[in-house]
Amino acid sequence: MFPGHRAQNAPTCGPFPFVPRDMTKPASKTARKTARPARATPAGKGGSAPAGANAAHREASLAVLEQFRVIFRSTKMHFQWVKEKTGVSGAQLWVLAELHQRPGLRVTELAQALAIHQSTASNLIDKLVALDLVRRQRSAEDQRVVHVWLTAGGKAVVDRAPRPLEGVLPDALRSLGASELRELRGQLERLAGRMKVRDRAARRIPLGEM
Repeated sequence: MFPGHRAQNAPTCGPFPFVPRDMTKPASKTARKTARPARATPAGKGGSAPAGANAAHREASLAVLEQFRVIFRSTKMHFQWVKEKTGVSGAQLWVLAELHQRPGLRVTELAQALAIHQSTASNLIDKLVALDLVRRQRSAEDQRVVHVWLTAGGKAVVDRAPRPLEGVLPDALRSLGASELRELRGQLERLAGRMKVRDRAARRIPLGEM
C-alpha cells in the first residue's frame, strides 16, 4: 500500500483507520461496569413522592382547612347573635365585659386586655359613649388620667348578652393549658410565615371589626 492510499472499505476516525474490537474477546472489567444497567431509585429516596403519600398529605391539609372554616364560621355566627340580642358588636361587648369585671379601667388597660391598639380601644369607647353604655371620668388625683365606667344601660346589655361575653374564640383559647397554647402559637406562626400575603397589622384588630 502506497503512502497516502487508504485501505478499501476501512472506516476512518480522523487521520487514522478505525479498527473494530475483536467481538470474540471478552469485554474488559471497565467495559462490563459501564454496561451495567442503572438501578431504579426507590420511591421517596431522592425521587418523587409516591402518589399515595401526596394524596394523604393533601387530605391532611384539607382537614386542617376545614377546622379553620369551623372556627371562622362559629366566630361570625356568635358575633351575629350578639348584634341581634344587644345591638353592639362583638368587640364592643368585650369592652363592656372587661368594664363589668374591672370597673374604672383606663383606655390603655382596655387595649392591653383586648390585645388591640390604644387608638382602636378609644374608637370602641367613643361608640359606646355615643350609645350611652359607658362614661368617661377623669381621675381626681391626675386630670390627665381618664377612667371608663359602665352606665346602667351598659350593665343591662351585659346582663342579656349571649355568653361567652368576650367571644367564643378567646374563651376557647383560655381553656387551653400553657403548653398547648405555646405549641399552638408556634404552629400558627409557622403557618402564617408560609403565606404569600400577610397583614401584620391585623394582629391588633378585633375579629369583630374586620
